Amino acid sequence: MLGMDKNTVLKIQIIETLDGLQSPISLKELQEKIGYASLGTIRVNCKELQAIIEELYTDEDYFLTLRMDNGRGIQLDRSSTNLQSLTSYLYKHDLACEIIRTILTKRKISAIQFCMDKNISESKLRRKIKEINQDLSDYDLYISCSTKISLKGREVDVRRFYYIFFRGLYRQFSQVERINIESYFQLANQVEDYLKLSNNPTNLEMICFWLLITNQSLSKKSELIFNNTEKALLNRFKYPKKPAFLKTWNTNEWRFFLYAIYSSLLNDFELQPKNSSRDLFFNQAVSHWIKSFTTHFRPLNSREQKYVGSKLKQHYAALAFFRLNDPMIDELGNNVALNHVQSQFPYYYRRFNTFWQEFTQAVPGYDYRQLRIYSFLTCVNLYSLENCLPEISVYAFSEHSDLFSIFIQEKINLYFKNRYHLTFVEAPREAQVIIGTTPACKNFLSEGQESVIIRSNITATDYTDIETILEKIVRKDLAQAEK
Repeated sequence: MLGMDKNTVLKIQIIETLDGLQSPISLKELQEKIGYASLGTIRVNCKELQAIIEELYTDEDYFLTLRMDNGRGIQLDRSSTNLQSLTSYLYKHDLACEIIRTILTKRKISAIQFCMDKNISESKLRRKIKEINQDLSDYDLYISCSTKISLKGREVDVRRFYYIFFRGLYRQFSQVERINIESYFQLANQVEDYLKLSNNPTNLEMICFWLLITNQSLSKKSELIFNNTEKALLNRFKYPKKPAFLKTWNTNEWRFFLYAIYSSLLNDFELQPKNSSRDLFFNQAVSHWIKSFTTHFRPLNSREQKYVGSKLKQHYAALAFFRLNDPMIDELGNNVALNHVQSQFPYYYRRFNTFWQEFTQAVPGYDYRQLRIYSFLTCVNLYSLENCLPEISVYAFSEHSDLFSIFIQEKINLYFKNRYHLTFVEAPREAQVIIGTTPACKNFLSEGQESVIIRSNITATDYTDIETILEKIVRKDLAQAEK
């Protein structure tokens, strides 16, 4: 991954793994979850993480602690923080990331001076650049290393990668170092007002990053030269006139900036095509997408259909501008929890999968993993995940009275509300699962039914037992549907 040190990657995996757990685990269990690295290596990296966290998180309004107890195990505790400061720290102190960040900003630097500043040998620098170049080739870029370290590639490709790298390195614009943050926020607000955009944090951050990239590139006199494909993409749209407050920008810079923020999926921003009637491919794609969505989800009104049309065009522009490779798509899916959709929302995933197969058979030009992610998120916006939660019938009873039974039903329903649609029935024979506070519940079992015995005062253990049975029912139902 861009030549990052294996210990940097390991630290991030340790943090991600521990953050998903609610209780301490042993070093051995952590090693099994990570899937590689020795116990000694994991222990050393946990100790280093502990020291970094103690240095970074000193504010009383939020905290992050990594507790290592030989008796209880390892646990990560956090409050009012999303780990961005920690991951940014790890990235920024990785040699590969430092090389890339420096070369993107300055474009050409002295190899000897860089080695002196970082206290490394020239041979180590060359080895690291060789590793980085293996991944940079996906972006049509290359770092040369002799007496000078230089970034080689077309300016369009440099800026595309610049954005991808900086958004990964600095999740928040306020974390960018050695620039006047406030002046960029002010300029971004001017751009928002000029383009009549919604004033929200997402838009502001995205615009700030592209303003920074453009201004730093201009300071290095890096000229944009478009190839024929890029000219065709840019010429599809109409662009508002360049504002007077961007004095140092030429028309090419302004048009590229607008196409870049559009392709970055900026909220409520749409570039208007010069001649929409000529967009036969997009018109057909939108028509088939809406048809497939109607078949597998629900009908869309005229406003929603217009929304789909604008999103599909924006998504395709993003694909053309930011063609993500498989590792980057995997990283994107992991960052926003898309990699767990199939296990967390199996019925929604199945419905979306059928929708996507039908749509891409009709429009093969949209059959890309990147566009699949964008379409999935669009579907969720139009059809809630809640609509496809597993529906399971339950008979729950207490040995005390009907009132206690209803109380138990309410507690169970509330606990599982975000994961299952539970229907509580009046007769045991109507249920898929019978839940009772006495073993007598087994006396009512029919073929194919499941049962769970719980305490009247339902505990975490009881909820776990219930969920095990619910998951079993879902797996069985999905397996039968695939036959």
